[in-house]
Amino acid sequence: MRSLFSFSILLLSALSLSAGYKLVQPPLSNDPMQVHIYQLDNGLTVYLSENHQEPKFFAEVSVRVGGANDPESNTGLAHYLEHLLFKGNTRLGTLDWEKEKVHIDRIEELYEERFHEADPEKRQALFEEIVEESTEAADYAVPNEMDRIVKQMGLTAMNAGTSNDYTVYYMELPANRLKQWAILESNRFTDPVFRLFLPELEVVYEEKNRSMDNKGRIISEEIFKLRYGDHPYGSQTVLGHVEHLKNPSIRAIHQFFNTYYVANNMALCLSGDFDIAETIELIDEHFSSWKPGKVPEFKYGKDAGIDKKRSSEVFYPGEEEVYLAFATQPLGHKDVEALKLVDMILDNASAGLINLNLNQQQKVLHAGSFPYLRNWAGSQYLYGSPKEGQTLEEVEALLLEQLDIIKRGEFGDWLIPAIVADFKRSEKLQLESNSSRAGIMASSYHSHEDWSYTIGEIDRMEKLSK
Repeated sequence: MRSLFSFSILLLSALSLSAGYKLVQPPLSNDPMQVHIYQLDNGLTVYLSENHQEPKFFAEVSVRVGGANDPESNTGLAHYLEHLLFKGNTRLGTLDWEKEKVHIDRIEELYEERFHEADPEKRQALFEEIVEESTEAADYAVPNEMDRIVKQMGLTAMNAGTSNDYTVYYMELPANRLKQWAILESNRFTDPVFRLFLPELEVVYEEKNRSMDNKGRIISEEIFKLRYGDHPYGSQTVLGHVEHLKNPSIRAIHQFFNTYYVANNMALCLSGDFDIAETIELIDEHFSSWKPGKVPEFKYGKDAGIDKKRSSEVFYPGEEEVYLAFATQPLGHKDVEALKLVDMILDNASAGLINLNLNQQQKVLHAGSFPYLRNWAGSQYLYGSPKEGQTLEEVEALLLEQLDIIKRGEFGDWLIPAIVADFKRSEKLQLESNSSRAGIMASSYHSHEDWSYTIGEIDRMEKLSK
């Protein structure tokens, strides 16, 4: 295993060519993280922030693509691709790529035939052949080789996540492993091999099955359908529709990867114990080989909002709840800070209107609120559970009453400054964590925000009043 990784380092180092980069955003005077933003000649964006509190660094790869970009006939694809990008490529994760490739290619052909086949008997026959080929291919695969390598490197955290609008991959390593990280990650997103496809599909399908029994998922998916309608936020889920997971197309996944996983649609976000000048040189050396591409525009655009009240009932094991979802604004809108303040005025866990008027006075079993802000739409949620003998309609009326209080401005003048002060405390705590710092940078990128806008959020909040 070590010899394989050493071979990969030598091979990739030989192929690395420094192409060039430019500083597109020097550190701003009001930026506590002193972030430097670079762009390589291939369009890759790089956020770097030094933090020498401990000898580690946290690296997050952000891709501007998520479940909302899934093809209508292949929902769940972005999330499944996230899983597959831990399986290695033609050099990592295989004992003999040339022999494995024969079976990998055949598996892809069989899935494609099955994807277009309607006859149940023929589909079953194709599936049986897929199982046989998968068994043969598994003889050449090295499961979890990437995991073992990064653990040998001193890994303290590694994972990934897919949302509606983005996908992120992250890991935390000792500071002296920065070069190995660059080699591994630049290699990982180059010619990936979707090996062990069938068993990984079963993992994803089981995740979907669990979600179908999860109260929170059941409620949120129903709300999304009502709130967003035909927009992808409402018509498809990140985990995908069951019928699509049962009938995948590997070619569609390759096409999706080739379309969206291009240098000019990705960012590297690093915070930790490193020198920025040396790090951007290292990144340019290893990531300049990534290819740029023409990324299609999101054809649905911004959500159109709601023209009338929509309601629905869902059934699940557990206590009753009522959820209210109000159409607000997407990320980047001028009202985003005001919306965040409204949410905290409603529910800040201790002194919000819902906390004081409903929970502490025991007018309901429990209640709360939270915002849901995305690139193309926004919502504000209020929710509550009835106490014994109380109806959902009565809980709804109490929740709406709290909104009316805000509309009338009947809350203390001290509340907004107190909330802003709480945001400041939270930001200060975040700046102590490399993972949070990298997360802020990644969020700025996949939300299409200018960095000055990202770090100016609290300043904009301070200017707001009743």
